[in-house]
Amino acid sequence: MLLQRDLVDSVKPGDRVEVTGVYKTIANEGSNHNGLFKTCLIATGIQEIAEINEDLNIQPNDIKNIRQVSKNDQLFSLMAKSVSPSIEGHLNIKKALLIQLLGGVEHTLKNGSHLRGDINVLMVGDPSTAKSQILRQAFGVAPLCINTTGRGASGVGLTAAIVHDRDSGEKHLEAGAMVLADRGMVCIDEFDKMSDDDRVAIHEVMEQ
Repeated sequence: MLLQRDLVDSVKPGDRVEVTGVYKTIANEGSNHNGLFKTCLIATGIQEIAEINEDLNIQPNDIKNIRQVSKNDQLFSLMAKSVSPSIEGHLNIKKALLIQLLGGVEHTLKNGSHLRGDINVLMVGDPSTAKSQILRQAFGVAPLCINTTGRGASGVGLTAAIVHDRDSGEKHLEAGAMVLADRGMVCIDEFDKMSDDDRVAIHEVMEQ
C-alpha cells in the first residue's frame, strides 16, 4: 500500500484503517524480461476504524440485567470468576487480568507528562499451571490483542525495525508487536527466555 501527498502521516502504525485506492502494477527498476511486475495499492482515501464494535447488539433486557448485576457487592469477584471459568482457582490472577482488560484512566499533566492508565502483569509459575490457558481467554475478550513468545522474539521485533525494501531501495520502519497492539493488549509468553538486551528494549514501551 502506498500513501501519497496529504495522506502521509495521517495514521500511525497499529491503527486499524479502511483504505480506498487503486490497485495497479509498478514496473521494477531496470529491464524486466520475465513479465513479473510488482503490484501495489495506491490509496486515495483512508479512514480509521472506530474501536467500538458497531455490531454489538444490546437488548433492553440486557441493560436491565447489567444494572441488576452492578448492584452486587461482590461484583469484582463475580467478574473475575467469569474469566476462564473452566479453570478452578487462581482468583488473584484472574482479578489482575480483569483490571488489565478494563484499563484505568490516563492523565496528561500540564507539563506534558503522560501517565498511563494501564498496568503491566507478570505471571510467574510452574509449567502446566494454566497460565497460557487463562491468557487465551483474554484474547477472545480484548478488542485488540496480539500474542507473541519471548523465545523467538527480539527487541526490534517487539518494538520497531528498519527494513530495506529491495524493489525501491528505500528504508522504512516496520512496526513490531507492541506497536501494533497500541491501545490494546500484548501477551509475551516465555518472557524469561528473552535476552537481557532485548528485555531492556521494551522497558520504555512498558512505561508508556
